[in-house]
Amino acid sequence: MQEDDHAEFQAKLGAYSVGALDDVDWLLVRTHVAECERCRAELARPELPHRPARHRAAPAPRAVQRPGWPLVIGTAAVSALIAFGVGYALGVTG
Repeated sequence: MQEDDHAEFQAKLGAYSVGALDDVDWLLVRTHVAECERCRAELARPELPHRPARHRAAPAPRAVQRPGWPLVIGTAAVSALIAFGVGYALGVTG
């Protein structure tokens, strides 16, 4: 693994430990942690008291957005198209 890729995962460990990642990032970091001894050790370290950085502001936490109605409607549309295709194929050959 490239060192740049590893640094990207290490930057997300804090958000991963508090559950602030979206589903895709959470799964990527979880898979990485399962394979990387260095990151597992980083997660196991006790949390140090936070001191605000003087040179930059802390980023605002992102709101985690779960899939909603667009996902349900899209799934229903795909299911309807598959059912129509199967029904059409059975009607043509039957």
